[in-house]
Amino acid sequence: MLLCFHVGLSFLALFSVSSSLPSPYDVRMVAVDMNYTLQWAWRSKQLNGSVNFTADYAFWQDDGSYKQACKGSGELKCDFTHKLNFRGTYQIRVRAEANSKHSNWTHLRFTPDEDVLLGPPSKVDMEVHMDMIILIISESVMSSVMTLRYKLWYWERLKPEQMDQKVFENPHASLTSLKPWTEYCVQVSVFNQDYNKRSNFTSPQCVSTTGQHLAWLRWLAVLCSILVLGFLLLFFCRFTRNLPEYKTPDSILGLPFDHPPLLEAQEMSCDVALVTALTPQLESPQLSQQQYDGIAELQAVSCQWSNGSEQDSGIGSGEES
Repeated sequence: MLLCFHVGLSFLALFSVSSSLPSPYDVRMVAVDMNYTLQWAWRSKQLNGSVNFTADYAFWQDDGSYKQACKGSGELKCDFTHKLNFRGTYQIRVRAEANSKHSNWTHLRFTPDEDVLLGPPSKVDMEVHMDMIILIISESVMSSVMTLRYKLWYWERLKPEQMDQKVFENPHASLTSLKPWTEYCVQVSVFNQDYNKRSNFTSPQCVSTTGQHLAWLRWLAVLCSILVLGFLLLFFCRFTRNLPEYKTPDSILGLPFDHPPLLEAQEMSCDVALVTALTPQLESPQLSQQQYDGIAELQAVSCQWSNGSEQDSGIGSGEES
């Protein structure tokens, strides 16, 4: 009887110690794609800042093989990423601990392929080719465990009420037959029909199409170039016509240029005319001095300079000595 009393007291003391801490509440698994984070809340007026938490997991209905995910953590969350299989069903539990005291376990059932949420694409690149937009969507990690499709909403930025929708099988999508020189906005989400899962849409991204250059624009550019060149040519002609003509100063015109410069070399050519008459004998006294001068030898020298002027050196007469 006494032994039973002591055993009862031991169980009572153990129960009072184990239940002296409140249990975590609002336990939930935040699962997006392959990221699993267990979160909970805990509130107590005592032991604030000194309480820790332990979180375990096991396959559903297999309570004897729990594995620790977090031990003695001071945070109100525990990361289960890379610990759980996508197609398994698990029992998750968490409790509070402080010194030699601990709370009761709080349990949660978690099945990833049912409870996980799809996240939107992390990045969407857009390339503009004339009247077409090519989208390159970042591939989700969930594509390794399920078949994903891509849903697009697109619209003209100035007409947001007129939205169009397209669905693509792969992350490389093309929006064709768009209006040239128009700005379009795009949003993308991923979904899977088998698991009935759909992600949120990405934030709107906008780009402008270019379209084909019209032929008349090229001819207009050529015409404008010709007009500009013609205007420049006309301006140049008028400018040169209005320039004052250069006149030689009167001071220079009055200089005596009739005579060649002193340093200029000149050539002179002379023509010699020789007239010879028979010399009468000195013994004939009958000839007068006047007749003698008429029949005497006559020489005339005419010289001409290279500049065209001509000078007469005169007529010379003389006898051969």
